[in-house]
Amino acid sequence: MIRQLSVREIKTLHALAQCIIPGGGQHPFSYRDVDYISFAKEMIANVPVHVRWFIHFNLWVIHYFSWLYLKRPALFSHLSFTEREFVLTCLSKSRWFLIRSIYILTSALLLIPLYKDERVMKAIGYFGFGHAGNKKGDTL
Repeated sequence: MIRQLSVREIKTLHALAQCIIPGGGQHPFSYRDVDYISFAKEMIANVPVHVRWFIHFNLWVIHYFSWLYLKRPALFSHLSFTEREFVLTCLSKSRWFLIRSIYILTSALLLIPLYKDERVMKAIGYFGFGHAGNKKGDTL
């Protein structure tokens, strides 16, 4: 049986999305405009068991152990935006490959659903989403 996302994991994803999915900029979307929860649920249902385990493990580590960077006990979803951003910066710059991998996989889990949205692809000038693939002569 496939274990879906727990309430804790969904809270962690929401807290992560607020920091990882930017608002505004070159594309007009923020974390509120992206269905990253459905993407994560679909991914968990369709990947091999070892990948599924690593996704659950990543969310568990971030939720329970990110406070180590702050030197005070707190769950990731209860941290302020600034504290969460600091923790994610520390994870991304860690000298340990496993820690950086946790950050990279978790970021991908949130950024893939953002960048696969056709509106975002148009906003950043990518035209590969069409049924015919990339088309010569496509312009904004």
